[in-house]
Amino acid sequence: MYRSYNYKLPLLLAAILVSFSCTTDNPTIIQLPDKTPPSGYIVSPLDGSSVSGSTTLQVIAIDNEEVDTVFFMIKAQSAERYQSIDSTTNESGDIWNGDWDTQDSRWIENENYFITFRAVDLVGNSYIGPPVIVKVDNQDDEAPTGYIKNPITGQSVNGVVDIEVEASDNTTVQYVSILVNNDLKITRLTEPYSYQWNTEEEADDLVYSIYAVIVDIDNNRTTIPPISVTVNNLLPTDVTPPTGALTSPPAGSTVFGNALIQVTAADDQLVDYIEFYIDGQLNGTIDCNGPSCTGSYEWNTLEESEGEHTIQVILVDGWNNTTVLTSVNVWVDNIDEDSIHPDVVIIEPASGQTVSGDVFIGALATDNSGIDRVEFFINADLVYIDSIGPDYNYTWNTNQFPDDQDYIISLIGYDLVDNEGPSTPITVHLDNYDNISPSGSILYPYAGQSVSEVETISVYAEDNDEVSQVEFYIDNVLVHADTEEPYEYDWDTSTEAEDLNHIVGAKITDPSDNIFEVPSVSVYVNNIPNDTSPPIVVISSPSNGQTVAGTVNFTVLANDDSGISLVEFFIDGESVGTSEAAPYTYLWDTILGHNDPHALSARAVDLAGNISFAQPILVLVNN
Repeated sequence: MYRSYNYKLPLLLAAILVSFSCTTDNPTIIQLPDKTPPSGYIVSPLDGSSVSGSTTLQVIAIDNEEVDTVFFMIKAQSAERYQSIDSTTNESGDIWNGDWDTQDSRWIENENYFITFRAVDLVGNSYIGPPVIVKVDNQDDEAPTGYIKNPITGQSVNGVVDIEVEASDNTTVQYVSILVNNDLKITRLTEPYSYQWNTEEEADDLVYSIYAVIVDIDNNRTTIPPISVTVNNLLPTDVTPPTGALTSPPAGSTVFGNALIQVTAADDQLVDYIEFYIDGQLNGTIDCNGPSCTGSYEWNTLEESEGEHTIQVILVDGWNNTTVLTSVNVWVDNIDEDSIHPDVVIIEPASGQTVSGDVFIGALATDNSGIDRVEFFINADLVYIDSIGPDYNYTWNTNQFPDDQDYIISLIGYDLVDNEGPSTPITVHLDNYDNISPSGSILYPYAGQSVSEVETISVYAEDNDEVSQVEFYIDNVLVHADTEEPYEYDWDTSTEAEDLNHIVGAKITDPSDNIFEVPSVSVYVNNIPNDTSPPIVVISSPSNGQTVAGTVNFTVLANDDSGISLVEFFIDGESVGTSEAAPYTYLWDTILGHNDPHALSARAVDLAGNISFAQPILVLVNN
């Protein structure tokens, strides 16, 4: 509510003062009406940010006299007018707070809204502040992330292997499932997300696929791409020590501050760990747990005396075979007056990477004396200063920047005496809006294939982001939509026209509504067999005119384009047995008969019921 103001009062006072001045020699100051509006700006939320739940709107509003009321107003991008959602009159100082419930039904999820305010002073002068734009994001649609930490792809494993999965989410990880060859081994609800896989229960000398599924509390799901390992439990005793090299620092070099000792190592089975010795004393250890390892160890030379020191490295494999690498001597020189510039390296993101949304920029900053701060630049514009450390990072909200452009990220680190060390700049490509279509193919059935009964149509689909759904078409008619892998549809071909070609097609859609039409295939529906060709049948053993004795293999060769149902054996015109699978053989005990000639014949029946008779033969039994 505005406070009323009597504009006649200043005029009356002015008249009184003028009247009074007529009788005195002193000058009189006439009070003029207040026509100066307030001013201010929005403090929170930040322009381009996302908001959720009960959000505090905060502004700074000032006036030459006093701000009376601040009204908070919001409108959608497509709306014509602002809506007043809150007002406040009782804040202390120049800070004014309002409340916005973004979960109210008026506000649409994932929509952008303009926020502004109107400040009114005691006499009704008003001011509308410059708006900021924010996005309502109450529902978590960000999938979790993770990777398989152990084992590594291509590794040979044996015995009990710890399968370790690193998983994280912007909210909470609900569970992690670990699978081997599509067989669910375990589901972990809490860290560590691991499974002790006893490879001795698996078939040896085979390749196994390991992957994991991460699900967050909002049921967003991420499938970690599989890795392949070879189970080899029959490993011979390893007597071969690991090999490697101490690559840095070089022998005879001068080091100071935190010196990086770098080592490469490899083994025919497993590099277990690497030990670092300074002047014969163990200074540190790093774990490898893989067939190859590139290790780095930070040696704090400030704890050492000035002068020459010996660096020695020992490699240890999984069978405790050790290799002592050639030691190097270096000179420690931690100078008193610091003129050494810090080293700053951008470790994330990678140069040339395509980024979107909130981008984590991580830096590794080192100095002989210590880091004071790291400044972050986007296209040479300073955007953030991190003086906390030791992990220097900045989350870059790319939604405020033009899309589909390259941006240069650079850093400058300052040490405790303000020596500066610039990083090597990197270039990234910003792509907040997905305009890349998915891709895929029909895995089954094949083009030209004859199909019958219920056939499972299988489609392979992939996307740079994710696949939202796959639609299945028969003769250009939508018959099914699948939203989860594997993308399949059980097609009942008996409902289709018989003995005709039918077109099988599919469409793949991603969350940005990019569509890819999968190349269709033509298949032939044949549910009713029309086989009229009889099989081919020949008596292969014994031969015509042969003299036989004892137990004889009465063997028949039968072949058909659709398949043989059975072969029936005849001796002297009497059926003696049948066989339904090749080789078609009947064991004939000739001892039970007479030493006379016998006629052998056979017939074959194919899957369509067509019958063929073999040419009879005559054999002589002589027991």
